[in-house]
Amino acid sequence: MELVCAKKLEVNDTVKCKNKELQLEYYLVSGGDRDSYTYGVQINMVKDSGETETVIIKDVLSSRTSMIELIKRFYLNSVTPISAHDIIYDYIA
Repeated sequence: MELVCAKKLEVNDTVKCKNKELQLEYYLVSGGDRDSYTYGVQINMVKDSGETETVIIKDVLSSRTSMIELIKRFYLNSVTPISAHDIIYDYIA
């Protein structure tokens, strides 16, 4: 597992009229054997309350470079663990 990007994100909670912080970390994960390697993503989200969410999605792409580019898009668009599966599905479909 290799950290590719990380960011702090400030979210405005309009119901409670206060801001919340999220820490997002995007990791490249890999697996396979010496003949066939695949790459995926792990996204960790830590809320300012200490609550965490994590998703690991393996075997997305066979190209390390392409997977890193996809992870950078996740970073730019602040993709969270909840929406990651849908976004990957749309990307590869």
